[in-house]
Amino acid sequence: MSPSISSEIHDNAFVYKLRKIDHELPIDCNWSKEEWTAVEPLRIIRSNSWPMMFKPETTVKLCYNDKYVYLIYRVEDSFVRCLTTSVNGEVHKDACVEFFFSPTENIPRGYFNLEINCGGTIKLGHRNGPKTEVVHARKEDVNKIMVCHSLPGIIEREIEEPVIWFLEIALPFEILKSYSSMRSPDPGTKWRANFYKCAENNSHPHWMSWVPINSPTPNFHLPEFFGEVEFR
Repeated sequence: MSPSISSEIHDNAFVYKLRKIDHELPIDCNWSKEEWTAVEPLRIIRSNSWPMMFKPETTVKLCYNDKYVYLIYRVEDSFVRCLTTSVNGEVHKDACVEFFFSPTENIPRGYFNLEINCGGTIKLGHRNGPKTEVVHARKEDVNKIMVCHSLPGIIEREIEEPVIWFLEIALPFEILKSYSSMRSPDPGTKWRANFYKCAENNSHPHWMSWVPINSPTPNFHLPEFFGEVEFR
């Protein structure tokens, strides 16, 4: 990790705080519903040093209750394609948003990668450590993740013009406990995480992140560049 990025993270430049709600959230892609209006957005705008011709601006909001962590993404996109429909398939090649997180402050204990394309197809994996082999979640577990997508499930012909699309997700804590030693978060719990927007199988590939990544080529599997998520 470069000294400058390490300093920024430790100086709380990349800390996101989640508020707790006392009810279940409807998963309907409504960015403007009451529960989200009081939540500050996190911006996924860093292109790092990777060359790209198009840099979409993506924002995400998070909150949680006793059962789920909720995320809603708003993406100002163009050149959108979506072809992957298989659970744990290559969703990162489509217009895709991603949430990589370690449900502990101790990253060497492992991290999850949650990747969802604009058509709602999910990939969920877990590594016991940064250099270990990925374990993909079972299909029956992935199917317990609730997701709403505002675009069609398949987009074969690229949407070249600007389009705004949404994804809303309810991720059950119980699924995560099946693949790690995590506990349900309480106020004061801290996770380490980074958020991404990417697309590869289109005319304008791009790889955007929340916390900057010091890598000569696009690589999201670098947990040393995770920021902090704090549950309130």
